[in-house]
Amino acid sequence: MYKSILVLFFLFLISPLGSTDLGKIRFNGTATDLETGTLLYKDFHEETWENGKHVSSIITYKDREGKIFAKKKINFLKNRTLPEFQLEDYRDGYLEGGILQSGSSVKLFARRKSADMIQEKILDGGNLSALDGGFDYFVIDHWEELISGKKINFHFLVPVERDKFQFSVEKTKEGEYKGKPALFLRMKIASAILSMFVKPIDLVYDIESKRIMEFKGTSNINDENGKSHKVKIVYGFR
Repeated sequence: MYKSILVLFFLFLISPLGSTDLGKIRFNGTATDLETGTLLYKDFHEETWENGKHVSSIITYKDREGKIFAKKKINFLKNRTLPEFQLEDYRDGYLEGGILQSGSSVKLFARRKSADMIQEKILDGGNLSALDGGFDYFVIDHWEELISGKKINFHFLVPVERDKFQFSVEKTKEGEYKGKPALFLRMKIASAILSMFVKPIDLVYDIESKRIMEFKGTSNINDENGKSHKVKIVYGFR
């Protein structure tokens, strides 16, 4: 359970937060092993924008040989911090997602492999909550508070557990990242017991564009043994 709580945060950190009236924004993330620096995989993002709003995203995951092994679709129309989404890993049939019901209620669904039955449950996320790619917009909605140094407590919904868990996010520093002014954040699970298993995630955001630039932590992508990679992911436009 503890691994599945943490790995779901990787994704969610992938949406550039600039705006365009109508069109596509494309960028990619390069994931390397956190200890060795070895290339593990790349994720390719295509965002659709209409009338200045981020409507949807498609993320395609490719291995070191360039073969597609997973895909995720996200829809932000109903709720940008609790978006509807579905992720499928073609290698083993892993599937997870969320469907907004009403207000902040979400039907979470998941299966660990293709032979398993899909399990689902409806949860109320509450006022301060995020799901998958909605985390970036949660950061944006609380940007001034985070810049000022305030710790923000929130719930993150985890489809594979059909549950939600309390986390906190706060600034560790402001500095420079690749020649740009950057906001450095750290996410931690609130439970003292779970914190022994769920390690913090370190994030870097461009202060001017409010886009994610770097992620360090446990990925939602597994290795050949079914264990989550420990990664450093650097994001850039293509």
